Amino acid sequence: MSLKTLKHPQRERLTYLDQCFTWRGTANRRDLIERFGVSTAQAALDFKAYLTEAGANAPHYDAVKKVYIAQAKHRPITPDTSFGEWERVLRASGTDRFDALPLLTRQNDPSILALLSRAAESRQAVEVQYISMATGDQTPQWIAPTRFASDGSRIHVRAYSFKHEEYRDYVPGRIEPGSSLKTRMLEKDLPLDRDWHTIARITLRPHRSLSKEQAAAVRREYAFDGDVLVVETRKAIEFYADRRWNLDKDEARLERISTEYIETWHDSEIS
Repeated sequence: MSLKTLKHPQRERLTYLDQCFTWRGTANRRDLIERFGVSTAQAALDFKAYLTEAGANAPHYDAVKKVYIAQAKHRPITPDTSFGEWERVLRASGTDRFDALPLLTRQNDPSILALLSRAAESRQAVEVQYISMATGDQTPQWIAPTRFASDGSRIHVRAYSFKHEEYRDYVPGRIEPGSSLKTRMLEKDLPLDRDWHTIARITLRPHRSLSKEQAAAVRREYAFDGDVLVVETRKAIEFYADRRWNLDKDEARLERISTEYIETWHDSEIS
């Protein structure tokens, strides 16, 4: 038998069993019954299939605890693993061994997002009342949405501001619902968004204030492949990288060594 020869539903169940043994070290039929809603008989068949696939490395059954236990040298039958799988298994275990901070939902009005998306597609400008977090100003202004980006916690609209005559980032949730949201076709091409078309190649290292042992731990944590870590993002959203990774904080664990800017446009390209 091979996982590839199984039908998708059973393959999903065996993969989940494998994740339980890999991350938690134990599993039983109830894991399958509660997760997938299968019958006891089907759960038994799935376990038999898993044990056959695992071969000599198969988990053994503990009659006292009434659970299968992974061997000390357990090897997954599905080698691709991720943090997401680990979290999912612990969340489903029914214990209090895992918890997480609640997510603060960044709400966006779907109708405004749809309007901005259509405007970007149709090369239109939109009149909005955007509330500035710096000044509180919300004077109506015309913007031309062009692209969208995420900083990991919220969506930003990249748009040309006719008021400021430059490209800026706007958070859709800060657009007043009472905005006119009038649209108009662009009369001419927008200027090239150079920051969007420039790649920022950032070289990072553990912060210089860390001890040798602490620096080694940081390299493991951030999956360094050598002494430094090189990441790339667009120059237009480089600011959010600094903020998300706390590169501008004294207590930061990483620090920037250098940044190389790579232009990716040609003179004939448009925004």
